[in-house]
Amino acid sequence: MNHLAHCFLSFGDKDWLLGNFIGDYVKGNDWQDYPVRVQQGILLHRTIDSFTDTHPVVRQSIARVRPFAGKFAGPVTDILFDHLLVRAWNQYSSDSLASFTPKTYRQLEKVRPNMPVVLAERLPKMINGDFLQGYQHREGLEFVFSRFAKRLPLPVDYKGLLTHFFEELDAFDRDFQLFFPELLEKSKHFVENP
Repeated sequence: MNHLAHCFLSFGDKDWLLGNFIGDYVKGNDWQDYPVRVQQGILLHRTIDSFTDTHPVVRQSIARVRPFAGKFAGPVTDILFDHLLVRAWNQYSSDSLASFTPKTYRQLEKVRPNMPVVLAERLPKMINGDFLQGYQHREGLEFVFSRFAKRLPLPVDYKGLLTHFFEELDAFDRDFQLFFPELLEKSKHFVENP
C-alpha cells in the first residue's frame, strides 16, 4: 500500500502517522532511535508492507502489472491500490476523504521536524500538490507515476500500465476487496497489541 493507505491505517494518531509515513525512510534498527509510539508506527508500516507483499491476492494484481513495471510491479501495485482505496473510501471510513486529507496534512505538518530530512523537504510540495486526493483520478495517478518513474533506474511504461489498469479495473478491484478488509483487521490488531 502507498501513502494514502499508510495514513489511513494510522487511525488518526499523530505518532503512528509519523512512524507510518516515514517507514520507508527508516532502515534497519534505526526505528529504535524514535519515541515509543513513533516506533510502533514504523513497525506498523513494516507490518502493512509485509502483509501486503505476501498476500496471494495482491500477488495476482502484481502479476497483472509485471509486463509494464517489471521488478517494480510491487510498488506500482501499491500505488494502484491507493486508487482502489479511494473508490471504496466510504466503505471503510466514516470520515469523508475531503475531510480526512486536510486533517492528515495538518498532522503531518506538525510532525515534519521529526521526519528524515529528505522527506521533510519533500512534504510541502506533496501537500501543495494535494497528494492524498491525487489518487482519485487518472491524472493524479499519471502524476504520481511520472514522479515515481524519475527515481527508477529502469523505465516503466506507466501510460500503458494505466491503460491496462483501467481496462481491467474490475479484476483489480476484486483483488482489493478481498485483500483490504484483511489488511484493515491486521492493522487494527497490531495497534491494539503493539
